[in-house]
Amino acid sequence: MTELVIERAAQALEPIGDGWTVYGRAVPYGVEQRVSDDGRTFYVEEFAHGAYSRDVAKGGRWVNLMVGHLGDDGDRFLGRCVELVEHEDGAYAAFRLDRSHPLAEAARSGELTGWSVSAHVYRTRAIMRGGREVFVREICGLRHVAATPVPQYAGAGVLVARHHELVKQISRPRLDAWKAKGYGQSQESR
Repeated sequence: MTELVIERAAQALEPIGDGWTVYGRAVPYGVEQRVSDDGRTFYVEEFAHGAYSRDVAKGGRWVNLMVGHLGDDGDRFLGRCVELVEHEDGAYAAFRLDRSHPLAEAARSGELTGWSVSAHVYRTRAIMRGGREVFVREICGLRHVAATPVPQYAGAGVLVARHHELVKQISRPRLDAWKAKGYGQSQESR
């Protein structure tokens, strides 16, 4: 059986953007923060450098920007992740805003500048520091980022609404080959 491979001849980078992409730090690394999961019980948490490196390596395309953490996902969907990167001081994300959402303009203009993450914690190390227990999150997976008026962690949130952003073209030879064979198309379009 012969495998069909389609190679794209597109430019490596393509400028896009009109101010509807927000970029910021989703998770600060190495910062202690007093947090609560239920609003009654508090503890000290810190994310280790590289805690989200697995998500960064995969691109984070499943991570959505939501309005808050609770409620109907359809009503809360504010944007989709178009970039997820790590720097020494944290995990950074860029989200393309859904212009039709009633709060999209507020997110872009700076009224919802705080970000809070919902994550799966896969590995934690408890350490004693300064006479208190600190839970250091070592391996995590992002579920979503919530836009809030005030972030859970100081320094987490929107840094800029981008007017022009460079996005890498994604090569999808397997998907293109699959489509070239006619899979995934309705009978009328074949």
